[in-house]
Amino acid sequence: MHMRFQDAVEYALKSLRNRHVRSWLTIIGIVIGVIAMVVITSVTEGVNAQVIDLLSTFGPDKMFIVPINIDKGASLSFSAGPAQSPFGKLYQKDVDSVRAIPGVLDTSRMVYGRASIAFRDKQITSTVVGADANLFTLFDDFYQLDKGRIFTDTEMRSVVLGYDAANTMFGKDKLDAGSVIQINGLDYRVVGVMKKIESEFAAHDNAMIFVPFAEGRDLFRAQLAKNEVTFIYMKIDPAYDSAEIKDAIDHKLASNHRVTLDNKDFSVITSEFIQETVGSILGLLSELLFAITAVATIVGGIGISNTMFMAVLERFREIGILKSVGATDRDIQLIFLTESALIGFLGGVIGFAIAVAMLFIAGQFGVPYLIRIRWIVFVFMFSVGVGVIAGYLPARQAARLDPVRALGYF
Repeated sequence: MHMRFQDAVEYALKSLRNRHVRSWLTIIGIVIGVIAMVVITSVTEGVNAQVIDLLSTFGPDKMFIVPINIDKGASLSFSAGPAQSPFGKLYQKDVDSVRAIPGVLDTSRMVYGRASIAFRDKQITSTVVGADANLFTLFDDFYQLDKGRIFTDTEMRSVVLGYDAANTMFGKDKLDAGSVIQINGLDYRVVGVMKKIESEFAAHDNAMIFVPFAEGRDLFRAQLAKNEVTFIYMKIDPAYDSAEIKDAIDHKLASNHRVTLDNKDFSVITSEFIQETVGSILGLLSELLFAITAVATIVGGIGISNTMFMAVLERFREIGILKSVGATDRDIQLIFLTESALIGFLGGVIGFAIAVAMLFIAGQFGVPYLIRIRWIVFVFMFSVGVGVIAGYLPARQAARLDPVRALGYF
């Protein structure tokens, strides 16, 4: 007798039903592993997709300068002599120097600080950004106007609001082009409202309150040094080598600040730097995924092996009867391998369904996720594969049983 695969599946399903409690306990081990795998891979893919989308707005033709040495972080040197702080300041002189470097097409400045914002009878404290009007041109695929217009650099008491700043900052009281708000007690007219930036990482940008650069510097004059600039943004000519431009900026600003490149108090951020940083973060996420998957694989595999070994011990007589009516070693092995594969498959189906439900709920709270077809295929191959591998030794043991000895087992 040679058993067909269909017969083996039917036989295995009947056996699993007869031992439903133990079967379900075993399936749960696979379910947990599959949930962990699907959730982490989907969230990782979602984060990666959103970061790539954000990076597309900050392409290779963009750079910006921040007043901190990122390589040193916030740590201070404890070596002999005065401690070297990684924090510094940027000035208008730096903007003029950068603008003069060949290959730099345009520059934009920014300052920011906390201010009191009032509208009607409500008052809050929020971050206000003073920016050159051309910032919106530099990032026109990121900051897109929904209502009104962008302010001009020479305007006074004008403000442009991010989507959330206009629609949720004051609860039910929504702001529109033409609305008047008070910033630190002074009246400002809303001249424009930006479209909502559809990214989980853009909450800060959607909440932005922009005023002209000169207005911002005036608002925060008590917090800023003379001619201080918080950030400098640049647009680069694609015909030039961005690495050479970065090098030229590093040398010029180090000269302006009278520091060496090793002890500089600023950093030039490029798209390559961001991509490397994001790559390292996603790499850590991938390592975490591998660790959790490895643990889940071991736990699920041990559970299936234990269940199948117990099944062999409990079914000595059944195996003996099957062999006595013509079942071959291959047939017996097929029965037990099919059972373990079904346990893995059912665990995969249930785990995937629960994981999708969890991701959907998490997505309602702003967690980015992306379920790719290749991961769906991999999850089911993984769960069935774990079942087959874990069930191989018990199936082999069952196939090698002596039918006479098995029939005599009670």
